[in-house]
Amino acid sequence: MNAPLQSHSTLVSASEIARDAGIEVLRVEANLGAEIRGLDIASELTDLETDLLRELLWEHQVLFFRDTHLDDRSQSRLGRIFGPPVADSIAARRGVKAEDVQPMNSGPAANAYYGTLWHADATYLERPYSVSILRSVIAPELGGDTAFSSGISAYASLPDDIKARIDSLDAVHRPNSKAYKVITEPEALDDYLREYPGVSHPVVIRHPHTGRKVLYVNETFTHEIVGLPEAESRELLKLLTAQFYRPENIVRFKWQPGSVAIWDNRSVQHYGVADYGNAPRQLVRVVAAGGPPTR
Repeated sequence: MNAPLQSHSTLVSASEIARDAGIEVLRVEANLGAEIRGLDIASELTDLETDLLRELLWEHQVLFFRDTHLDDRSQSRLGRIFGPPVADSIAARRGVKAEDVQPMNSGPAANAYYGTLWHADATYLERPYSVSILRSVIAPELGGDTAFSSGISAYASLPDDIKARIDSLDAVHRPNSKAYKVITEPEALDDYLREYPGVSHPVVIRHPHTGRKVLYVNETFTHEIVGLPEAESRELLKLLTAQFYRPENIVRFKWQPGSVAIWDNRSVQHYGVADYGNAPRQLVRVVAAGGPPTR
């Protein structure tokens, strides 16, 4: 096996290497997002293709694929490129195992959210997911998009005085809003919130592969800034989370059956758009384990 690609630390980008290998990399927006063509992610990738896929993700933060022909098995195999599988913390309490692949239905057959607020997956864990992979099985004709926003460009566009203010701060992340929506039995809810009372993560983290700074707060799970008075904490979080709503930090993806989005859960937040009424919509998610976010 050749040494892993290190494009983020060289003058040659992963996109340039991909083009030389006959893979199309079509940037979608200036600050994040690329559609990849010519890489069959449903097949067993070579070592070189595996390294390249990782480097493309670190470079573009979220990758989009069309007409992939992925199924549960090949999606699980793809997820293991980025780390071992993880079961959702609530689903695990119901017996779902890390290797289980379960569809998420919304619309008339809902067993998942109808739309979401901005969030990165599972930041209320000590070790949030590193990468999430979402595959569309049933897509509404209109609506049902997912929007993605870059924590890298969100941080970069902050004024210098705000950056200096937040670089050494920590924030508390809790699963409360998710738990109250999903767990209906009061005793089970109380038990879950005792098990997951919240964790502190840096407000600004360093990406473990690229070294780039990432704004790491979100409106769904981040509750307070450690050490600040309540009102000051609330106002600062409002200012910081608003960075993710800025159009220049966002890319929006229209689902079609067979479409796949792979995103770096450490640098990207996402938002499910609830504009498709009762139309059926089914997505399948696989996530890879990550480490604790660090400065």
